Formats: sequence, structure tokens, C-alpha cells
Amino acid sequence: MAHADRPPNKAELEERVRVHAQALGIAERLIVHALEERDYFALVELMVPLRAGPLKAAANALGEALQGLLRHKAFAFPPPWKGGGPMPVVFGTGGHRGEIGVGLTLAHIHVIVLALLNEIEGMSGEQLGQYFDAADLADVREKGFVIGHDNRLLNPDFSYYAAHLLTERGYKARYAGRVASPEISRVVPLKGWAGGLNFTPSHNPFRYGGLKFSPADGGLAGGELTDPLADGANRLLAALTPEQWPAYEDLDEIVARQAETIERVDLHTPYLEALKTHPVVRLDELAETLRGLPPEQAVGFVADPAFGGAVPVYRQLQPIFGERVMALLHSEEDPFFGGQSTEPNEQTLQAARAALASRPGVLKVAIRNDPDGDRGLVGDEQSAIKMNQFAALVIRYLIELGYEGSLATTYPTSRFGVDFARGRGMKVHLTPVGFKNFRTHLLNDGAIVAYEESDGITIAGHTLDKDGVLAGLLALRMVLHYRRPLSVLLAEIEEETGTYHYEQVNFEVDLSAAEVKEKLKRLADVRPGDLLGKGALQRKVKEVASDDGYMFQFEDGTWILMRPSGTEPKVRIYAESRTSSQDTDALCDLGRALALESIEGN
Repeated sequence: MAHADRPPNKAELEERVRVHAQALGIAERLIVHALEERDYFALVELMVPLRAGPLKAAANALGEALQGLLRHKAFAFPPPWKGGGPMPVVFGTGGHRGEIGVGLTLAHIHVIVLALLNEIEGMSGEQLGQYFDAADLADVREKGFVIGHDNRLLNPDFSYYAAHLLTERGYKARYAGRVASPEISRVVPLKGWAGGLNFTPSHNPFRYGGLKFSPADGGLAGGELTDPLADGANRLLAALTPEQWPAYEDLDEIVARQAETIERVDLHTPYLEALKTHPVVRLDELAETLRGLPPEQAVGFVADPAFGGAVPVYRQLQPIFGERVMALLHSEEDPFFGGQSTEPNEQTLQAARAALASRPGVLKVAIRNDPDGDRGLVGDEQSAIKMNQFAALVIRYLIELGYEGSLATTYPTSRFGVDFARGRGMKVHLTPVGFKNFRTHLLNDGAIVAYEESDGITIAGHTLDKDGVLAGLLALRMVLHYRRPLSVLLAEIEEETGTYHYEQVNFEVDLSAAEVKEKLKRLADVRPGDLLGKGALQRKVKEVASDDGYMFQFEDGTWILMRPSGTEPKVRIYAESRTSSQDTDALCDLGRALALESIEGN
């Protein structure tokens, strides 16, 4: 069934954009350029800050018109891309990502979903059992998939179109709506579904969209699934022609019909139920304890889901804790995230930390999540505590609860948590970046904690993906257990281990991740014993690792690692020194110089 009201056409939307942009005082040349080049996000970025002022009505009207134009752009084929033709499908550390209307369009969803189904239908019975916990293909179709998304533009449309493709091929499709990524990861195996499709680019800014795929165990699909999936999708994309692509009105009708008929499912309740029975979290007991504390012992909790996918689950969590215990920030509906950065970092955590001042309690915890809720940066009134440090607190807590097992983390993480774990007799597994690389260690190698430096963590018996909501609950558990603030707990460990000066910096490049990876191969010529750098900052290489980018460990105990981002046109530099932050800055400069020399070399 088509929409009751005819969707406005491009010409009508362009005229609305002109009228409202002029009312906001946006320069005519900028309006003309944005419309001619279809660079609608250029006007979105000018519009977003004006929504809070006296021109709010015009700004919101402009935003609605721009969203309509972005929908037309995302529904069209071929989508524009600077490389000519559509942007290729690339599955990095966290799925396929790209600018909405350029790198993520209905055409990309079309070829990704069809390539996935082609891959499934070409699998052996053993593979169907391994990845989808299914006896045969008919069982995969019956188990079906759940589709969810964060709060970004067009995600409901993208989800309904994906559901249409699934149901056309005989697969059950369920729609979870706006969810946090860890909810999909936890609930898919609980329900016995074949897998999940999650429309999110995680921490990327609002102009980006993305698609993550999880098989039946709920963890992100590994390269053995996503590499052939990307290859198959790109073959379909190369063969697709404008003549084959449906008209906008036909696609609009498909999406509208699917929205009316799809099965809708709740992931929030089963996710919270799983937390109630988890032996560490014990959510009901935690909530009862927090609600029952006298004022002189009270704990205050402020959660900031950054307008994102975790908002609904926090809304259900708040009455469990009670408003006296828990405050919730930035829970409004806003696909532009209030114009804020979407990264959890010390600056974006400030709002939650500032709100702690007005909360009752002697112990206080703040958390900021990213838009899909799989990352969580915690802190208290004294400081933010990055995952490199927070994970060490979790390790100590689990050991004191009687847990025994190993630690899984990535090459670019600080050695703070690694050395602390080894000092407690724990085996440590180092992997390339990406939680999909922790699956084996969590399932088979007895890992009790898995984390990345980018504020992602999980624990045994929970999810195979990172969970930013869990991070806040673990912080509450620890301050209750020790009756001391997080910053004091961190200082206790630092007194034992000493200080680690860690830094991670990025720089943008006008190359794809694959091109950067190829050019960085020149760094493979570095060998143990080589001298890198100049003068007083010169370092002698002790060890070289190339499992994830290029990592050079030096004889003085410092190290640097250079790797291309798996999701953005950036090179990431990581470095650590036990001496000083200035020494780490110098290491970052050395890493940047080595990477640039490798990229720009002939």
C-alpha cells in the first residue's frame, strides 16, 4: 500500500530548501552549490546550530526538506561517488560504512543483503550449523533475522527495504526499531534467530550510515563471512544498471508496505532480563541495593546515551533504578545528535560529569555512550577513566569475585591492563582491532574480560560484542563493592603498576583503507636492530609485529603502532611510554612521519 499522502518530489523539496535557507540568512552561493552538487549535508551542518535560537522554526523546516532530498538521493541509482560509479562495499572492523546517500544507499543495501543470501544459500550443511545454528537452509529461513538501527537519518527506510529483500527470498524478518548494538548481540542467541542486521556506523558523525551483520551467536561476523560478502556485493553492484533500478515512487511503496506488515519485536526487555540473571551484574539486586541505600551512603548515576540507539533501553532502566539514583541526559529524538561530537571522550563526558554535582550520593558514576551504545566512557566527579584504565579495574574486581581465566585485548591497547593482568597470573591474548577477533577467546579460551582501547568491553557470559551499557553497570558494581570512587580505585592500581603514558592520534588521507594498507607495506622493511628517528629521540627497534598494521617495540620499553582505520579514511597512530606524556607525543610524531613517508613514497 502506498503512502496516503504523495511524497514531495525533488523540485518541491528544493524550493522549500531555498525558501527556508534564505530565511536563515544562508548565503545564496552556498544554497546553489549544495543543490547543484547534491551536497545536502553542507546545509545540514549550517542548520543544526540554529535550531536552538530564535530561528528554530525555519531551521527545523529546512531540516525536514533536506531530509526529504537526502531520501531521494539515497533511493537513486547510481549514487554519486568521487571515484566514479557507486562507492564499493567494504566491511571493516565494524561493518560497512559510508556517507548517507553516497556510501550507504538503498542500492548498497540491495547488493549487501542479496550477496548475504547468496552466500547462505551456497553453504554446506556444516557451515549453516556453524554460523546460523541451523540444520539446513529451510531452518535458516524459519529462524530468520532481526533488523534494528540507531537514530540516524533514513534508518527505518533502510531497515524496511532490507526486510523486503529477506521476505522476498523466504526468510523471516523482524523489526526491532531503535536499539543499542549490544541488545542485538545479546538477544539474537537468546531467541535462537539466525542473525541480525544492524543499521549503524557506530561512533561516526551524523552524515554517516552503516550496516553491521551478526550471525547466530550475536558477535560481529568475522572476515571469513564478510570478505566473500563484500566481494559478492561488489559484483552485484558492478552489474547493476540505472535501467534495472526501480523508480523512487516504487521504492517508496515497497518501504511503506513493509513498514505496515513487518513483525515488530522488543529487544529491550529480554536484554534487561539477561542482565538480571548475569552472575556479575545481577541487575535486580543491584537496583534494590542502590534504591535502599541511606542518604549518607547513596550512589548517583548519570547516563548520557548521546541521543542514540541506547536511549530506549536506558528509559526502561531508569524506573528500575529510580530517578533518585539515575538521571538520563540527551534522550530526545535527534538524528543530528544536538550538533555534538558522536565520540565518547573526555569533552563529551563533561555534561554527564557536571550533572553528578546535583545528584545525591557520596559515590557517583557518569557514562557517555556512542550512537549505537556499544562504547561507554565512564568517570566520576574527579576524572574520565578511559577503557585502557577502566578494564584493569574490571579485571581486579572479577578476580576478587573468584573468576579465573584469560584476558583478550588488541595490539593497540595500552599495556597498563595487559601488564596488570599478567601480574595476576592471567594469560593475555592480543588480536587485531575489532571485537569479531575476540570470538574464539570468549567462547573457547576462557577469557573473562575482552576490551578495546576505544571504550568497548564485555565480560564472560554476556555478549560476544562490546557493550557500552554494561560498562556503566560494572562501574556501579565496583563502587558499591569497594565503597570508593572510580578515580580512587584507579589511583590504587597505578600506585602498584606505575604510570603509563598512552596516546592515540589520527590523520586523514585521501585514500581508501585498502590503498593505505597497501602503501603502509613499505614499513615491513623495518627490522629488529634498526634505528628510527633522529638525534636524542632516536629509538632502536627490539621487536616488529605486523598482524594489525605495523607495531615497533623499542629497546627502551616504548612502542608505536600505525594502522589504517577499517571504517574511515584515516591512519591511526598509537604510542606509549612509561616516562612522560611528552615522550609519548614524540613517539606519535615519529609514527606519523613514518606513516606519511610510507604513503607518499614512490
